[in-house]
Amino acid sequence: MEGIRNWLLPVLLAVQQLAYWPGRALRDGDPVGAAQLAAALITAVVITAALGLRRHRPAAAALTVEAALVCGLLLPGDATLLHGLSVLVALYSVVVRSPVRTATLVGVALTVSSAVRAVVQLDSVTEIGAEILVNCALYLSVAGLGRGRRRWLAGRRAAARDLARAEAERGRAATTERQRLARELHDVSAHHLTSVVVTADTALRLGDRKPELTPQALEFAAHSGRETLAALHRLVVMMRTSEADEESGIEERVGELAAGFARLGLRPAVAVTPDLTALTGPAADAAFGIVREALTNALRYAPGATVRVRIRACERDGAVELVVEDDGAAEAPLDADTSGARRLGSGRGTAGMRERAAALDGTLAAGPRKDGPGWAVRARLPRTTATLRHRAARHRTLRGLDPADGATVLSVAALPLFAVLADSPGETALACGPALAHALPLLWRRRAPWAVLAAVLATAWLVPLGLAFGVLSSAAAVCLAVAGVGAECVAVYAVGAYAGRAGVTWPAPVAAAAGLSLSSIALAAVNGITDVEKDGGVALIAFLACVFGAVLLVPLAVPWGAGARHERIRAREDHTLAETVRAAVTEAYEERRRIAEELRGEVLRHAGEVVARAEAGDLGGVAEQARAGLSSMRDLLAALREVTGPGPGNVREPRPKRSRPHTPATPEAPATPRSPTSESPKEGSVSAPTTLGAPPPRTGRPAPAPTRHPALEPSE
Repeated sequence: MEGIRNWLLPVLLAVQQLAYWPGRALRDGDPVGAAQLAAALITAVVITAALGLRRHRPAAAALTVEAALVCGLLLPGDATLLHGLSVLVALYSVVVRSPVRTATLVGVALTVSSAVRAVVQLDSVTEIGAEILVNCALYLSVAGLGRGRRRWLAGRRAAARDLARAEAERGRAATTERQRLARELHDVSAHHLTSVVVTADTALRLGDRKPELTPQALEFAAHSGRETLAALHRLVVMMRTSEADEESGIEERVGELAAGFARLGLRPAVAVTPDLTALTGPAADAAFGIVREALTNALRYAPGATVRVRIRACERDGAVELVVEDDGAAEAPLDADTSGARRLGSGRGTAGMRERAAALDGTLAAGPRKDGPGWAVRARLPRTTATLRHRAARHRTLRGLDPADGATVLSVAALPLFAVLADSPGETALACGPALAHALPLLWRRRAPWAVLAAVLATAWLVPLGLAFGVLSSAAAVCLAVAGVGAECVAVYAVGAYAGRAGVTWPAPVAAAAGLSLSSIALAAVNGITDVEKDGGVALIAFLACVFGAVLLVPLAVPWGAGARHERIRAREDHTLAETVRAAVTEAYEERRRIAEELRGEVLRHAGEVVARAEAGDLGGVAEQARAGLSSMRDLLAALREVTGPGPGNVREPRPKRSRPHTPATPEAPATPRSPTSESPKEGSVSAPTTLGAPPPRTGRPAPAPTRHPALEPSE
């Protein structure tokens, strides 16, 4: 199918040219030499072959076509007349498929070559100048159309990439959530509950010989139980975000998140600039996720610290700038390694935050603060639509316009000027003013399409006014009015493409038809074609307006339909992307909600019982409840592992280890727990220390602190 599309147009152009010449000449009996016939066939074949490759080698195809036309100067003028369209087709492909610099160079080369051909073929200076102007206008028009097509294709490719990325994120949403929560639950079980079990078992076993271990074990169990409750409550707070929250403004979402972390001991302060309070969409979701991860890291590494969250819009391009910084740890857990917390290393969950920023082509930097103690996270998140609106608000002059807009204006203004030049060359200079004024509003057709349509319809009255005041002749006025309809067509297309849904923009062709019919009636009245007062007055005006409006409505509806189609395609892509993102958010939320229910049900209850039994002095009850909580945690981890399968974020069951003789541990330096499936140790010995998913330490050396890898940090 692609091959047919590549070759159909070139073959049709070649057939039409050969049918016109030499076919028409042979039918009329005009003499055609064998050399001329062979040269015409070779030229047609070369041009057809070049156009057939225009999608793959556009610049080479355009230059080859122009070279063939230069060689065709040896033939009669009719032999290459229709081949001139091939140059426009080739130039269009160059603009669509080549970089701007290449397209510019090729366009200049074609313009110079066409000027040379005009000098060779024509005798009159006026004809040569008119030919050059017409070619320039045609090349500018084709360049404008090609630039618009290039922008359209780039937008569709970007939309396809965004949709593919969103589909991939949707497929990974629940799995990523399970992996992240599995890591968090593993930390809780390995660092807290397992230590309680080992410490309580050791104290119970050695209580007769070392009674001082019992109060120490109870104190350690109470402290670890409280830490376990705090860590689990932190997870529950992180999982509180509902589906509806995703549609709330960024200020409300971050404020609720900060309030949840404030209940866990942090002192967050949130500042959002007024222009971003209601921000939603991908940028808001990424900012919320980065803030949540940064607050989680602050709670983990700087508990009790003051954390400042600042969200503002960049004045230059409207991007979201986010800063989360803390002032260092205000208080550390009793059994925490504060030196390691101060060093921070390469962890703190920066991998997930960077992924969120990179998904929007943004940037993120995290590291120690340069102006004092603590940690800082800085992110910059572009927001496409907001940036465009920001630029539209700032650039009120030509600085913010695309070069293709200027090409469109020049080409639209050139058409009526060429008509005047062909009919009344002496009035071309006077016609430049109305033609340019009529086309100039099209520069802003993407930003304010309705206003541009109104301006174009208003400037159409310059022609009857110029005729009424004697500035323009009747012939020049008619040429300007007829050839100037292209401006209305472009304006109507802009309304259909950029002003919203078809249900809102459908009056555009009706309004354009009505405006054109009224200005045409005014021109006819001033020109003396009809006498309004004698022929019927207002009734005649209404009748003619209806007739002209009905005649103009059909051709004006075509560009509006093309623009509305493009708007529907963009709206469908946006809707599909939004639904995919929403589905990913829903799946992640459902996974968080399910796991939160599990935590609220069994694990939190057992952790609370550990604290209660420790405060009551029931060491046996402490060990029993810690084992029960650990068992519930393992069941939840096993369920997560079964769904996610083996991966970097999953947790493995501890393997049985043989018991080794070891010096009894104290609660201040508890031994790591033995495996539940280990053999019962002999009296006076403790099983080899192990943790969930971590290998046992070597004999005679303390267990190293868990190594943190940025790739395994919590991220969604």
